[in-house]
Amino acid sequence: MLLATALCRAGENVFPHGSRAAALGYMGVVNTDVFAAYNNQAALGFLSSPQAAVHHENKYFTEALNLSAAVFAMPVPVAGVLGVDVCSFGYSLYRETRMGVAWGKQLSERIAVGTQLGYHLVQVAGYGATSALTAELGLLAKPTDNLWVGAHVFNFTNSRYFSNAHHERLPVIFDVGMGYRFAQHASLLVGTKIESEQAAQAKAGLEVVILKTLALRLGVLAKPVELLAGFGYTYRKLHIDMAFSRHETLGYSPQISLSYNFSQTQKKQ
Repeated sequence: MLLATALCRAGENVFPHGSRAAALGYMGVVNTDVFAAYNNQAALGFLSSPQAAVHHENKYFTEALNLSAAVFAMPVPVAGVLGVDVCSFGYSLYRETRMGVAWGKQLSERIAVGTQLGYHLVQVAGYGATSALTAELGLLAKPTDNLWVGAHVFNFTNSRYFSNAHHERLPVIFDVGMGYRFAQHASLLVGTKIESEQAAQAKAGLEVVILKTLALRLGVLAKPVELLAGFGYTYRKLHIDMAFSRHETLGYSPQISLSYNFSQTQKKQ
């Protein structure tokens, strides 16, 4: 019974990763950064240099809900951009671990597609472990220089855990959004997340870039309401992002991401 209850939390670590996405209302589906390996693999196709990043979130200031992640992506001639990622949620008595291999490729100057295969492991102390395989698909398009549209589906195969007597399935999550740059250094992002057996959740974010090295961000989620804010700072090839969120019932969650560009500076959307 404990394992079945714990599995109801499964999916916690499939939500978008990266403090930039979080501060923008978890609008990672349209962000062309290295965390696209989690959020929308199609966006990897727009990366032009190798990048690596780490991420940590202390959810509601509760050690048992810590989330940590690491990701690396590298362009491969002709093939596109390949990425590997791993994340861990929980603590010693209950832990979810995810590992994935991602791929993204530009089909033209304005459109890219991507996919990922993931392995999920859930471990509950004293009750054993179970695992599952998932697949993801993503699309990112830029109809104009100032407008981009993204769509991503997690677990479109509707996979279940291998050794779960209750045949618990991972959620199917569809994420769609768009971003519009309405000023030279300001962008508005809006979208919706639809999760199996859950009501659709609207979200939005605003990003304003100051002095090219500093970005300020605001975000909001609906049902339940969650307010988010954060900033990003670039120093040479190192980028630091921080975000803070407030859930209307559960309270505050801080998080931080560090990413490094091994070559030229990557232009972000």
